[in-house]
Amino acid sequence: MKYENDFYVTAAKVGKQAPRFEMEAVLPEGRDLDRFGKVNLDALLNDGKWVVLYFYPLDFTFVCPTEIQRFNELNKKFEDKGAKLIAVSTDSLFSHLAWQEGSLGKLNHYHASDSNHTVSEAYGVLDEDKGVSWRGTFIIAPNGILKAAHVNHGEGGRNVDEILRTLEVFQNEIAGKLVPCGWQPGKQFVSTNDKDKK
Repeated sequence: MKYENDFYVTAAKVGKQAPRFEMEAVLPEGRDLDRFGKVNLDALLNDGKWVVLYFYPLDFTFVCPTEIQRFNELNKKFEDKGAKLIAVSTDSLFSHLAWQEGSLGKLNHYHASDSNHTVSEAYGVLDEDKGVSWRGTFIIAPNGILKAAHVNHGEGGRNVDEILRTLEVFQNEIAGKLVPCGWQPGKQFVSTNDKDKK
């Protein structure tokens, strides 16, 4: 997609509806080529799911697998919070599958291919010169609102545990809690009615 204003670089705006997408993906279930399928944002939202959409530059690299494997380790915790993880790069499904069957290991969450760059561009993470996506992380609520967005340029890796904590922050915020700076799960917060301290 192209924009008339060169300064308008993304369709993804925090506090607004997240750009919708359907992408081909290597699914967590199945074997070999039977794992090829699709992931659709509307379908996940209709199921009442939170979505953590995370982009990374390239398969078969060095920093990317450290992040992806940590997401994979924490996938059950994300799922316990009602969230679905979607890993995305501009590599092909065949590249994703080969990487999973090699050094990366099998993923227990969606591994999507944005080979036409449409979703990366919509979320403002596409490096057009290189044809890759930067490390963007987007938390989408079940009502489709984009609650958080963070993009790293270059080789700086993410803190996946912080992304899980941030998901919980916004889940508590939607539940009417006032979540203070530095809050950690299990610590105190107050409701908007100034009661129910936990």
